[in-house]
Amino acid sequence: MKMIWLIALREYAENVKTKGFWIGILLFPMILIAVFFFQTILAESAPTRHYILIDQSGRYAEAVETAIRLEHQRRILQEFVSYVAENRREANPEQTVTNAGAQIDQLIDDVDADEVAALEQWLENGGLNFALTMATPYLREGAPPFVTPREQFVPAPLPEGINIQASPQEIIAQLRPWLTGARQLVVNGAGSNLFAVILIPAGVDETIQRPGTTPMAINQNSSGMQYWASNLTDVRLPNAIERSINSTLRNNEFAMRGVDAQIVRDVQRTRLPVARLDPTAKEGQEAVSIADTFRQWAPVGFVYLMFVSLMQSVQYLLSNTIEEKSNRIIEVLLASVTPLELMMGKLLGIGISGITTIIAWLSSFTLFILFYPSAQTAMLGQFFDVLLSSDLIPYFVFYYLAGYALYAGIFLAIGSLCNTLKEAQSLMMPMMMILMVPLVTMTFIAQDPNGPVARIMSWIPLFTPFTMMNRAAAEPPMMDVIGTTIVLILTIALVLWLSGKIFRQGVLRTGQPPRIVEIVRMLRNRH
Repeated sequence: MKMIWLIALREYAENVKTKGFWIGILLFPMILIAVFFFQTILAESAPTRHYILIDQSGRYAEAVETAIRLEHQRRILQEFVSYVAENRREANPEQTVTNAGAQIDQLIDDVDADEVAALEQWLENGGLNFALTMATPYLREGAPPFVTPREQFVPAPLPEGINIQASPQEIIAQLRPWLTGARQLVVNGAGSNLFAVILIPAGVDETIQRPGTTPMAINQNSSGMQYWASNLTDVRLPNAIERSINSTLRNNEFAMRGVDAQIVRDVQRTRLPVARLDPTAKEGQEAVSIADTFRQWAPVGFVYLMFVSLMQSVQYLLSNTIEEKSNRIIEVLLASVTPLELMMGKLLGIGISGITTIIAWLSSFTLFILFYPSAQTAMLGQFFDVLLSSDLIPYFVFYYLAGYALYAGIFLAIGSLCNTLKEAQSLMMPMMMILMVPLVTMTFIAQDPNGPVARIMSWIPLFTPFTMMNRAAAEPPMMDVIGTTIVLILTIALVLWLSGKIFRQGVLRTGQPPRIVEIVRMLRNRH
């Protein structure tokens, strides 16, 4: 046992003293933090998109312009709610909640429950100016001023020479150079790309779809409304326009049938809140909170953390073994220790390196949350609090160590059979495909943790650590917990025993990697 610990400490020291180890540790949280910042920067620096509106019918231009204004107001509302949540003064339990404070709370709740209804209420109450007046007394001292997001969709003048009385096909043919980027618009004396053309033909009403009628085909040759844009990913503008025009159509239908549209809107905005309750919670604590929701999804985060850390650890184990074998260092080590001691020492040393990696990652995220307070990081902080204070930690520790022992034994055997990483790739590929299965299914299993798929995968030893960790928050049947644990431990013992036999015979082997028949012969060899 002493030699195993000595080898483990040597492996650990060899890893942690390299620059690559620490770069690999810091790279993962740095990438996630960079993604966080880039999303914020990209959202703030979104380009202004110019559009051209041609309404030959003369009936729906106002609806389109209303849709674009509402889209801008929706962004202002979202930004304002985030601003208030980030800069709000901490509540004093002895302070009486005023009407303005209650309205702010109601606005935030409405946005979460029904953004469309909240937007209508926001505009009816006076929009941003009224909300700022109401919220200012409740902001913390030193809060930065609210910066109104600039408009992203701006109308552009029609290029000279375009005949808007022509047929829709002819109009688009004339505008195609601007739509494809071959030519630029001139807006306020500067060149700008044309983002979209909204074309409403004169006979657009002929394509209105009503119950009981056969839908007409809508394409470039029909008389239906047309939205032309080469950017197929940004669908905010066409979706907003479609909602607004359909709302206008319905209001017209209400007027034709003698129905008060305001009454209909009031009815549509009427809602009954549903209390989400957990029957497994203690009496009096059944109401489901954000923390409870986080706890249900926390195993997914643990599974992803296990996957990334295990992949890094087994890669270290594989590359170290192959490197030492190709450099003949293995032969020197085997002059002082047995193959089994060498194998177990490597497993233990790289395993400690993996634990160091996880601790470094969690520390990095904790420091980021502490030193960069915001509405987004506050939610991350809540998620971390749930992770660290829940009873999922023991599950994670056990299944992480079990998963590492299982896969490390397999990858160590692969490393002992190969002289270069290129040779190991063909043997690694099946294992990599197996490792991807729990990652692909982790969201589905979290939604149905005690379903047949989850229970079947739990009894497959190669999937057990990931699947059972994913099911931990749902309190799986005790039969599954105990039974899969026994099967997993027995499988680990079998894998390590078989890997030890391969390692003992393959670590000093040279030449081409063995064929399947030779590997089977190694496993059957009793010496």
